[in-house]
Amino acid sequence: MWRAQTCLFIQLGLALLLALTGCGGNGLPPASSVTVTVTPSSATIAANGSVTLQGTASGFAPQPDVAPPLMLWGIQESSNTVPVSACGLLPSQTPDLTLCPYGYVVQADVTSLPSNAVYHAPATPGTYHVVFTATQSVMYSSLQKAAAATITVTP
Repeated sequence: MWRAQTCLFIQLGLALLLALTGCGGNGLPPASSVTVTVTPSSATIAANGSVTLQGTASGFAPQPDVAPPLMLWGIQESSNTVPVSACGLLPSQTPDLTLCPYGYVVQADVTSLPSNAVYHAPATPGTYHVVFTATQSVMYSSLQKAAAATITVTP
């Protein structure tokens, strides 16, 4: 009797597990099928200069099953500043240059692809990384991919 009940519970548990995993998951594609790029991938500009960048993403799940991907731009080096600031702005925002010593980037839209942005270099020469991040979310899950352009700022 005990063996039969144990076997039944195991079969019910497996059936439940298969039902939960067989429902198509969360609607997001596997991370390996999503590609994010930035062009140009590198550029050299003068201090206080600017360069236009374009971010693209492919492989995200189609809508309306999940929300459209959200695109954001930022400066990798600014993630180490206090307070933390990615220095990615919309055209309506004014940059606080004290929070963005590595430059800042202005993007026109956060939901359309390709995503265009303009990086504004600081007065300090160096190598900086402008990061384009695309994130798609559904319920309690999200998929995020990023790519970066290496910007060399010369005197």
